[in-house]
Amino acid sequence: MNRLIHTPTAKFRRFRRHHQHPTSTTDPNPLQILWRYQILDPDSEIVTYWNHVFLLTSIIALFIDPLYFYLPYVGPRNRDRITFHSDYIYVCLSIDKQLAVLITYFRSIADMFFSLHILMKFRTAFVAPSSRVFGRGELVIDAKEIAMRYLKSDFLIDMAAALPLPQIVIWLVLLPRLPGLELDTI
Repeated sequence: MNRLIHTPTAKFRRFRRHHQHPTSTTDPNPLQILWRYQILDPDSEIVTYWNHVFLLTSIIALFIDPLYFYLPYVGPRNRDRITFHSDYIYVCLSIDKQLAVLITYFRSIADMFFSLHILMKFRTAFVAPSSRVFGRGELVIDAKEIAMRYLKSDFLIDMAAALPLPQIVIWLVLLPRLPGLELDTI
């Protein structure tokens, strides 16, 4: 294997070999590990920064969702004039498509952040519950244990939050059916 030789030329040889074969698995250099194989420390700056960004995105999504109630409106069949037929005014229930596009855009960005948060939680280590007796505890950095713990705890809730259900209801259920729907009022 690799031996540490304390001569000045050994450092240069190792450095040269490192740059000739960047995918070499003999030297466990942290810079060579691909990002998808790295496990994040829950107290690191990147995880803290991500949690702040995710909190801000969640608050924005919280204020976007009630805007879906403003999409349907009741108006005349032709916006230019109201048609009278004896004692009736024909009106239609329709959806404001410009607002629907805007709300769908921002909600889809929020759903993208929710999906990235799910991926981030699969790569964030956790403190083992059995080692919390004294002090900090032992970090679990095994990817399979992290995934199993996350799948058993919060994954279903996070997945339900990331599903684009309001977008599906608006664009695939309501919009195809509403243009033909007419309500008769006196």
